[in-house]
Order: sequence, then C-alpha cells, then structure tokens
Amino acid sequence: MLTWKYDKNKLTTEEYIGNKILAQKTSEKGYEAIIKEYVYIDSLEVEKTIKLIPEIWGKIKGIGIDLGGGVGCISSTLAKKQDVEKIFCIELVEDVVKLCQPIVKNQILNQKHEKVISVVGDYNFLELPNNSVDFAISWDAMHHSQDPVITFQECKRVLKENGIFIIIDRAHNNSTPDKEIERMLNIIYDKEFLQRNYRKLDKKLTRKENGEHEYRFSEWKNYFNKSGFNLISSTIIKTKTEDNLKMQNDDRIKEIFTDYELGAFGNRKIAFVLTPQKKLTINSKRE
Repeated sequence: MLTWKYDKNKLTTEEYIGNKILAQKTSEKGYEAIIKEYVYIDSLEVEKTIKLIPEIWGKIKGIGIDLGGGVGCISSTLAKKQDVEKIFCIELVEDVVKLCQPIVKNQILNQKHEKVISVVGDYNFLELPNNSVDFAISWDAMHHSQDPVITFQECKRVLKENGIFIIIDRAHNNSTPDKEIERMLNIIYDKEFLQRNYRKLDKKLTRKENGEHEYRFSEWKNYFNKSGFNLISSTIIKTKTEDNLKMQNDDRIKEIFTDYELGAFGNRKIAFVLTPQKKLTINSKRE
C-alpha cells in the first residue's frame, strides 16, 4: 500500500466519515457484503458494461489509474486483462483501502492481486510523473470532486499523449432547472438510507452535505474542454426499467439498455471517453 499527498481537511467531511463506517462494517462480513452495500455492482457486470463501449476495452492496457477507486472492484476487473501491467487504485479513505481492497482484490484476481496497487491518496495530487499513464478510469467518483477542472487537469498531466480517460458517472438533461438540481442536493436522507449505511437514525444529513454534486451534460462537457480533454464519445447505459424506458436525454446521446442492475442513481450511467488535447507545435500552427 502506498500513501500519497492528500487534503487532510477532507478527513472530517461527512462523505469520508460515512465511507469509513461502511468500510468497517462491510469488511467484517466479506466480499459479498462489500459489493452489495458499497459498490452496488459486481465485477462481471462491470466488465459487461465497459465492453458495451467499443472505444474502451481494447485501449485498456499498460499502466492505469483508477480515480476514487473505492474498494477496488473496478481496478481488479480491469487488471484481469493480460495486457494491463498494473493499476494504481487511488482512494482517500484509509479504512476502505486497508480493510476492503485486499478482500476484493483477492476475490477477483487471486494470485494476481499485486497488479492493483492500493493507494491512500487524493485524485487531485497524483504522485506520478508527467506522461506516465496509459489509461485512467473513474466509476461514480468524479461527481464527488469539489473542482472537476482541477481533478481532470491533474489526470491529464499524468496521461500519455495517446492515453484515454474513461468516466462512468451520471448526468442530467441540459433542460434541468437550477431549482431541480438544488432540490436533489437538499434531499435529507431517510432512515432506510441511514440504517443501510450504519449511521445514527436521528442524523440529519443532506445529499449536498454528503459530498454529492449534480451536473448536466453541458456542464460535464465544459469541464472536459477547460481541462484540456477532447470528448471522443458519450454513451448512456441504463438498466431496462419502466422509468428508464420513459426517460429520454436531450443531448442526442446514444442509449443502451441492460438486463442487469447498474446500481445507484436509478440504475443509469453515462460513459464519457476522453483523450488529451494535443499541444500545437510551431509548425502545426503555421499549417
């Protein structure tokens, strides 16, 4: 396990405390509990989901980073590929790294668990050289960033020029009013959520206080452009439910439906595939 630089102010946030408690409780029960209560999706479904995007699977090779890697399910799934050398799984919550990641890595990778390098760290401070990483992935973590542009710029710094950045997260229609975004963020968690996450039942906690952010399609694209990334493709992936069949996006994004649960946020994801914008040379400018 490695420990990299991180913002110690984050150690007192509700998000950090909640994930610490969840790691302690689920790790006592083992792999199945970690997946069911923390990740909401198993390794097989992770692999199926990523393979739905043609631009992704074949380019996941060499050295990678998993930003906000949590219990290590995503990293371990990708590390099963023979052409993946190693993945740095970067997670801020030390108990998640120490208690959950060994269980998950051993279950998915067995004797090859060392291909996933566990890191206690902050995805805004990657202790890696410039242009040293072939691919980066983040699954349901980037919407927790306090400043996505800073996070993406740091990722771009370590990516090779021909590297790829895969973000699987959530997004809202561009027509979603500000009031609706605020309403979602100010929702107070109910007792069922608190009990499921081993929190005190009388605790008053909003989604915003728990580190959540809600971004529209256009806002994500703006962050990508500001941080120096080209958006290669966007694909919405949904579990085939009545609500998801009715819901349409307003950004002309291709939608794919699955027969398995994607977990969290209505079983809906969006997959962004990004590449670093190339720096113009003097010759290319003249051309």
